[in-house]
Amino acid sequence: MSGYKETALKDSCFRAGSTLCPGCMESVAFQNIGRVTDNGVKTIFSIGTSCAEVSTLAFPNVVAWGRGDDSSDDYAKSFAILHNVFESAPTLAEATRDVADSLTSIGALQRPVQVISASGDGGALSIGLRSLLHTIHRRARVTIIVLVNEIFANTGFQYSPATMPYADTSTTPAEGTPGNMNPPLDYLHLAIAAGAGMVAQLSPAHGKLFVKTIERSLEVLETSDPASRQVWLLPADITAFPAAASLTLSVAPAGQVDPGDELHVRAGIYECDAGRVCSRLVRQTLAVPAVAQGAFTSVGFDLSVGTLTPIAPGRRLELRVAVVYSSDVDAWLGYDSADHPSALVLGP
Repeated sequence: MSGYKETALKDSCFRAGSTLCPGCMESVAFQNIGRVTDNGVKTIFSIGTSCAEVSTLAFPNVVAWGRGDDSSDDYAKSFAILHNVFESAPTLAEATRDVADSLTSIGALQRPVQVISASGDGGALSIGLRSLLHTIHRRARVTIIVLVNEIFANTGFQYSPATMPYADTSTTPAEGTPGNMNPPLDYLHLAIAAGAGMVAQLSPAHGKLFVKTIERSLEVLETSDPASRQVWLLPADITAFPAAASLTLSVAPAGQVDPGDELHVRAGIYECDAGRVCSRLVRQTLAVPAVAQGAFTSVGFDLSVGTLTPIAPGRRLELRVAVVYSSDVDAWLGYDSADHPSALVLGP
């Protein structure tokens, strides 16, 4: 795995000239993805209709894609971008992967390719959810990136399945009403249930972690054994609730961190109202060393909240779990259950 400084000096596939908003996380993400893919393998990138597409493919004006200032004749540095409608970027990536594999099997394609798909949360988790899930379930050897900004930003700021409660959107206005009242879709567990080989949630703001995760995702695709490709963080075995909770967390962090790095696993019990305004009852943090690729570490918690008064109508208890890269940097590895409460609701 390349060092962060080494990766930063590589040629990006994302060039100047896009009309993305200043400071937009998509621009930061594409710059880093572009440098990670400068790894000696031809890159084929599928992109669905989104802010990323309308801001970078304004033909006949600037097309903000390509390796370096001029197109390279070097196959290993070549970059291809394919655009399709909103919901089908994963399907297009899967079809590209299948064609490349078929050509390789008959000797017509002599060199490897890497295939990446990018969509927004509206295109991937709403109108494109079936495309996303089918591509994952068929174990397609592609890296799928969903750029979550919690709204349909490209088409008028409508509610998306990733929109947080009380958000003011064009379809859930907060004028005289609370705004969006739906909790976000638990898309990370949905991807795991569909059979994804690697699942990670992180922010482009954490550059080193972001680069290492994308790089690892490309490596996972080359693993032939599907069982050994499973890299996620998943809580399990919750018992004796609500007076106390015993939690065993199985951690497989090889996709995001190096062996020997230290993770910090946090688990807590919260009492929340219907709008998920919560107060913490108890929380525990444990340091866990990262383990070798493919291995799991079991972390045991004993969370006692003592004697609880009856839970008032409209309130509930939640168990929240998070994993952070270090004690002072909240770089999420896998998921933070506070963002996806539906999988971990324990109270009435």
